[in-house]
Amino acid sequence: MTATSDTQSEILIYNGSIHTLEDESPAASVMAVRGRELVYVGHDRQKAAGLLGGRAEKIDLEGQTVVPGLIEGHAHFFSEGQRLREIDLHNMSKEQVLETIRQEALKRPEGQWIRGYGWNQEQWPGQRWPGKSELDAVAPNHIVALDRTDKHSIWANSRVFEAAGISEDTPDPVGGEFLRDEHGRLQGMIIGWAMAPVWEAFPPVSDHDHYLNAMKAQEEYFGFGITSLMDAGTMMRDLEVMKKAFQSGDLKLRVRAMMLAGEKQDEAYFDSGGELVRDLYDERLSIVGTKIHSDGSLGSRSAWMLADYADRPGHRGSHNFTDEELAVVMERARDHNFQVSIHAIGDAAVSQSVAVMKKVLNRRPMDHRWRIEHYQVVTKESMAEALKLGLIFSIQTIGIMTDLDMAEDRLGPERIKRAYTWREILDGGGKIVNGSDGPVESVNPFQGMYAAVTRATLLGRPQGGWYPEHRLTRLEALKTYTTWSAYSEFNENRKGSLAAGKLADFAVLDRDPLTCPIEELPEARALMTFSGGEKVHDAR
Repeated sequence: MTATSDTQSEILIYNGSIHTLEDESPAASVMAVRGRELVYVGHDRQKAAGLLGGRAEKIDLEGQTVVPGLIEGHAHFFSEGQRLREIDLHNMSKEQVLETIRQEALKRPEGQWIRGYGWNQEQWPGQRWPGKSELDAVAPNHIVALDRTDKHSIWANSRVFEAAGISEDTPDPVGGEFLRDEHGRLQGMIIGWAMAPVWEAFPPVSDHDHYLNAMKAQEEYFGFGITSLMDAGTMMRDLEVMKKAFQSGDLKLRVRAMMLAGEKQDEAYFDSGGELVRDLYDERLSIVGTKIHSDGSLGSRSAWMLADYADRPGHRGSHNFTDEELAVVMERARDHNFQVSIHAIGDAAVSQSVAVMKKVLNRRPMDHRWRIEHYQVVTKESMAEALKLGLIFSIQTIGIMTDLDMAEDRLGPERIKRAYTWREILDGGGKIVNGSDGPVESVNPFQGMYAAVTRATLLGRPQGGWYPEHRLTRLEALKTYTTWSAYSEFNENRKGSLAAGKLADFAVLDRDPLTCPIEELPEARALMTFSGGEKVHDAR
């Protein structure tokens, strides 16, 4: 319920450096909040105070920086919470991963699952796929499934294959692959939609743990000043848990749910009588779209390419839909006024996605703001058509930190020039929405901004940036998490910038992301985060 005028909380915020992201008045030093909304943003403290009652809370920023509440443009909300409660294998050598699993096996009863996430063979000498025999050696009596950093492949021991009912005779599914040795024996790597039987074999997560996952993830997001999130693949169960959490008042993050088409969750939602829903629970939950997986990932060589992978001749990845099947999913979304977001990484997947979107949208023109997620490898033709269609480009700039070590090997020296072409999008009049794909990458938006501005790793490699002509300015990088993301949500009139009449979603940061030394940008954090005028994070 919205508070009545005589019970609404009021806050006067002053003496700050406020980046409003409003074109006409980009800077302010004073804000006034009444209830869920801003009633003043400017420089006149007396005028702001006059709009509030005498009991308004006063916050002296002492020169600290304020930005609009950041919008995580592509994440997997519950999976991020689950990751925070699993074994983190990021930046480990293979030997460290194996030792971690050996130690974990010593702690647990035999027969239990051991799940971890974040390993990356591209960081290991030789860049070769690991095998099941290595995991069998350190945990022979446990069921070990370890997600690669991109979440598009699993390193499994022998007991995973037994639990999932996968044998030497199991064929590769559409959109997936069981890697095999030269004798046709299962190697231990499960890629793309071949992971489905393993997912089904996982022990079920209880409703209580699912709830805790949401709370854990929310805490992390608020700590970075993130107040809104696009959940890129919502399940029916997720909706039920979120609704309970919103009703109880525990969940305060603004979530935009995109129902997952790959699991036919979009069909299930429509069959249950569900329709487009905006702004439930004080504008915190919207159910507005369909998420489609067109292909896999570059790191797992499952992204669908127009030509062979440079480092695996004869292989072009895989796709999940024919043109006709993809059109059916998109038309169903369109007919329910749902926004379409399609995961497309390889140039074949991007070309197919753009072509089918064009066909479906031409049959019923609309203010669609349909999105392509990731959009990593593209042709000039598909880029021109995507810009002409007014598609939204949802790109996780933070991913370049890991991709730059393997992308050129995958694509070769010529095709790499048609990958990660961010500047081409902006120069063509397009809008970029930024995010993390969490738990695939760190949800830290300031690392994402750093990557957008430098096109380098946190260690500054390579010097001068990787294909630096596609760098963003700092202001552009901030817009990818604010105004442009709000536009992609049809919410530019309510959030993404700070102005009277908009939601009081904002973060007080420990440094200015537009002026601090660039090497310090990834270390930025929120001192305070406000959602709808309510302080939801305080690290002062």
